[in-house]
Amino acid sequence: MRRLGDLRTNRRSLVAAVLLLALFGTPILMGAAAPHAIRALAPVPPLPAADAVTEADGRVLDGQAPANSAPVSGSPESVHRAETIAPAELPAPAEQPAQAWRTTDLPPAGRERALAAPTLKPHDPGWVARRLEIPALGVNVAVAMAASAADESFPPHAGAYILRSSSQPGRGTNSYLFAHAMPNLFKPLWWASPGMQVIVTMSDGQQLGYRVTAIVRDIPCPDPSKPKPAGLPPVLANATHCDLQWTLPTPTERLTMQTSQGFNRNYGAMVVIAEPDW
Repeated sequence: MRRLGDLRTNRRSLVAAVLLLALFGTPILMGAAAPHAIRALAPVPPLPAADAVTEADGRVLDGQAPANSAPVSGSPESVHRAETIAPAELPAPAEQPAQAWRTTDLPPAGRERALAAPTLKPHDPGWVARRLEIPALGVNVAVAMAASAADESFPPHAGAYILRSSSQPGRGTNSYLFAHAMPNLFKPLWWASPGMQVIVTMSDGQQLGYRVTAIVRDIPCPDPSKPKPAGLPPVLANATHCDLQWTLPTPTERLTMQTSQGFNRNYGAMVVIAEPDW
């Protein structure tokens, strides 16, 4: 009987244990795994707004921060602030005159050359310029004196021309040369920069060396027979007369090379100034 009672007691204990396991066992197991579950389900920080613009680089982000952006800290000096700009508030690009700013059709660049000091012949009227080169830009054009007002109004496409009221190089004053903005003429002047070598070959074979010292853009000389294009800078849009100061004589030796900036005179002109390097 005692064994039977013990068996009944053990069976009751076993049933009670099963009941306890059924009631409390699952929450205990879940509680053991809860820390890992919390870490896995922690909220991910939101990405910046799709139109956020960082002051660091000014780019519009596509819903994500730039790869090289610095982490945001509490210090105003170290925070790259992100400002949300509505699409309507983004400034519209200014309308610009249509121009062919292509570099693929330009002549190949060359190297500078060492030049001997020239023997100047300022009083010889037969000592004249025959060719002009800018090695860094690939410019290599024939040079001649303009023959008429028609040449000065619309020069031939054969090379660069010296204004009739100007001077031949090597005379200690301004030599004003002009040519069309064509790849084989003066279009490469659009990419001129100070320090570039300019070489003028004279009729006796001597070469005069110069260095670019200044680039002046947007020189007005309006053409009233043609409408002015939209988007011109005020100095061109409001111009009523030609700026002829660059054609005038100077007290020292100078080359002034001029070409156009667009399809007609209303687009303005530019000049590249070079001074002697001898």
